Amino acid sequence: MNAFRERLARTSKKIAQWWLALRPNRTAAIAILLGLAVTLAGWQWMRMQERVDDLAQFQTSSDRLLTTLQQRIDQHQLILRGAVAYRQAYPGMNESDWHRYTESMKQGQTLPELLALEFRPAAGETLAPTDPRHTAWLKARDSGQLVMSAPLAASALPEAGKGLLVALYLPVYRQDALLQSVEQRRAALQGSVVALLRLDVLLNRLLVRAYPDVAVQLYSGILADPQRQVYGTRKSGAKELSLTRQLTWGGQNWTVVFNSRTPAGLESPSWQWLLFGLCVSAALTLLLNHQAIIRARADSVTRMMSRRLVRSQTELRAVLDAAVEGVLNLDSDGCVVSANQAAEHIFGVATGKLIGVRLDARIPGFDKLQLSALCGAHVSTAGLMPMVRAEATGVRSTGSRFPLALSLRRFELDGEAHYSLMLRDVSDEKMAELMMQQSLMSLAAAREAPALTPAA
Repeated sequence: MNAFRERLARTSKKIAQWWLALRPNRTAAIAILLGLAVTLAGWQWMRMQERVDDLAQFQTSSDRLLTTLQQRIDQHQLILRGAVAYRQAYPGMNESDWHRYTESMKQGQTLPELLALEFRPAAGETLAPTDPRHTAWLKARDSGQLVMSAPLAASALPEAGKGLLVALYLPVYRQDALLQSVEQRRAALQGSVVALLRLDVLLNRLLVRAYPDVAVQLYSGILADPQRQVYGTRKSGAKELSLTRQLTWGGQNWTVVFNSRTPAGLESPSWQWLLFGLCVSAALTLLLNHQAIIRARADSVTRMMSRRLVRSQTELRAVLDAAVEGVLNLDSDGCVVSANQAAEHIFGVATGKLIGVRLDARIPGFDKLQLSALCGAHVSTAGLMPMVRAEATGVRSTGSRFPLALSLRRFELDGEAHYSLMLRDVSDEKMAELMMQQSLMSLAAAREAPALTPAA
């Protein structure tokens, strides 16, 4: 349990480290994850739709193919029934007449899978009981229907060559005979029309040509038993689509199995969608990553400039607070924007109490109009504002008045006039000057006093 907790803690720590490493690009990482998720979901959905469409098309094509195969089987049955009718119409025909009849049909050109069409009398059917043709002949004789034999061995008819060879039997009865029971059919039997059919040729022409990339297997019976497989094309590499169809032909049941692959090339819409989604996700990720890098650099520059600005403001504030003279910065309306400690000490107010106070409240007469008039009268020809010096009377927080020496300069900020005012309390200088004047007056009076005494 402790080991599991340690592994969980290490994994969480690694994930946190990766997340911190991707901090400037988290938006890009989230964008590519969302893009990939949407792309994969769309791709899977399109793949499912393609598979459904391919399966529906495959089913339609296989049904059409089996219909074509059934039509060919019906054509074989019509040929045999025509031969039976011809034989019944001319019961005394000889072998040469029969050959002329079969050659006139030109079955080798229209039906290459039909190797031979023969008439065999009932007495001439001397097949071994183990021969599949014997079983088919007996079944056709007793039922009166077309019967197909089981696949014949290659040694049964060497002249027919190798391949899937079967025999079709259709009995020939006397034309006026009753055929209601098995005994009546056996008594009226004159012989059988026998057709040798190459199923492999037929299936190759119909199946392989229609489905060159599809594997087809034919089984004898109603189950796809590998031991009863009688025909099969080359095997398909990946059997994604598979269909099984039942076929009844010549009184026997056959099972046809189709196996095919779904197209998975780059030309399919699902792969095109996948490539398009990946390209869009990559482009969006690169764009967001570029923007994140630019934003990170801008934030870094902003933080650096902010630190420099704070440092400059701190240094400037330290210089202003260390100054002996008071410094006031005024806006265009004559209100105090900033003040140093010396100015607050001169007016006798607490720290920050001068901010937002109009200047004429502490220096009567120095309102907005007076400031504009003083600065307007001293604009130099070069357009630069020189320092304007003046004297005024200030009002302390206690209400007492005191003399001030002012230095005023105007400057532009955001298109508006602002003012910088330096002030100095000259109460001591005025007092010293007054005392100096009084001393000089006393000295002058003392010098004039002896001269006035003799005259008396």
